[in-house]
Amino acid sequence: MLYFEKFLSAFLTPPGIIIVILLITGIISLKKALATYQKILAYIVVLTTLFLYLLSTGVGTILYVKPLEQAYSPPSLDLLQDHDAIVVLGGGIILGNGEVELGPHTLKRLLKGFELYKKLDKPIVLTGGSPLGRDSLTEAEVMATVLEEWGVDYKDIIIDKSARTTAENALQVSEIFRAKRWAKVILVTSAVHMKRAIDTFQRNAISVSAYPTDYLYDYASLSWVDFLPGKDALEANISGIHEFIGQIWYKIQGR
Repeated sequence: MLYFEKFLSAFLTPPGIIIVILLITGIISLKKALATYQKILAYIVVLTTLFLYLLSTGVGTILYVKPLEQAYSPPSLDLLQDHDAIVVLGGGIILGNGEVELGPHTLKRLLKGFELYKKLDKPIVLTGGSPLGRDSLTEAEVMATVLEEWGVDYKDIIIDKSARTTAENALQVSEIFRAKRWAKVILVTSAVHMKRAIDTFQRNAISVSAYPTDYLYDYASLSWVDFLPGKDALEANISGIHEFIGQIWYKIQGR
């Protein structure tokens, strides 16, 4: 019964229900199409629906998320002892009802940075500005407040509250890097985002070691559940595609 409920829920709630409706619409249109252009449109609907289905499943994450997340693995702490600082990239904040909170990706990144701080006793650089189109506290300021609540001494926190993109993160940190005369830093960000982040930081002449966190790909064995559409898989695959496009865009711009 539990398996049936899981299956039913997957196709009666978004994105599953949308996939079902689009697929039925496409098949009916294909059967009733008379003109060539009608058949072409029907095929487009069906193919788009199948692509949406792939994006909504764990199977899709094998294509769009896993390759990005496996680009870097967390190194041994022994290899990080000679690094000068820990850099945590912001990943979004939530403007709640009367308060500003860390988004889930930012929180996971910050938690990993905090864990490294406790083990390595290195200063933490927090970089992240205000959300586009919003006038609020910056990601870096909110992260700093949380770290202080966790017991981190404010003198161990360095804030960059102007960066709004990965490229700006790297540019601002490079200025701190040179001003402090650091040799090497530890970069903490989501695993799916790490490759683009590392490439961007290295292009800004920053010697950096990757410490990925916030994994989106489920590394358990493939099962029937991975073929069911769901919002978590859709979000993960969209993040992966966003990163692939971001890498191409940054290479075109040379940053």
